Amino acid sequence: MRRRLDPEERRSEILAVAARAFSSSPYDEVHVDAIAREANASRALVNHYFGDKRGLFLAVARSVVDRVPAAVRDDLTGGDPAAMVDANTAAWLDSVEAAKQTFLAFAGAGPIGRDAELEALQDEFRDRVATRMLANHLGTTDFPPAALIAMRATLGLIERAVVDWVTGRGGTRAQTHTLIATAILTTVKEILPAVEAAAGDLSASGGDDGAAP
Repeated sequence: MRRRLDPEERRSEILAVAARAFSSSPYDEVHVDAIAREANASRALVNHYFGDKRGLFLAVARSVVDRVPAAVRDDLTGGDPAAMVDANTAAWLDSVEAAKQTFLAFAGAGPIGRDAELEALQDEFRDRVATRMLANHLGTTDFPPAALIAMRATLGLIERAVVDWVTGRGGTRAQTHTLIATAILTTVKEILPAVEAAAGDLSASGGDDGAAP
């Protein structure tokens, strides 16, 4: 017997079941009918809220964007930067390990492939994570565009390392952890100042002269 829930509660319940399904099984092995049964809802109701499986996955991805960046804590400032990065890296890998299949599909490594809406969510996710990371190290969210460029590039490396770890093509968790923490600290200490200096040099010279990098 189906419980009587208001529309938002019913939608949230279906989304929670879908999140568990996508986190435990590859995208191709997730079936909307099974999600509907577990959520004690009809397939028609699931379609009403989410459209189809892609729409359901995008809703799960939206919840990832809203929730997971908080794994990068912003209340660890004021101490040893290396310890802060170490703690946030561990929390990040914990969140990935709890939902490997969702991470793979969200990162573009799953069968959903190229999708404009998913790519927009990925961009928003990277901006949110990069902003929290930079704020931790710079003490402000008022940082130059070059800083965001540098940290987003580092996030690309981090995502690749995590995908390789999750799929068994990379190193161990400990090696992945070390790679991520070292990449973040190197970005803050060395890459970011160099990119900012290059931006200043470009501005002083009057713009891009068209030379290859």
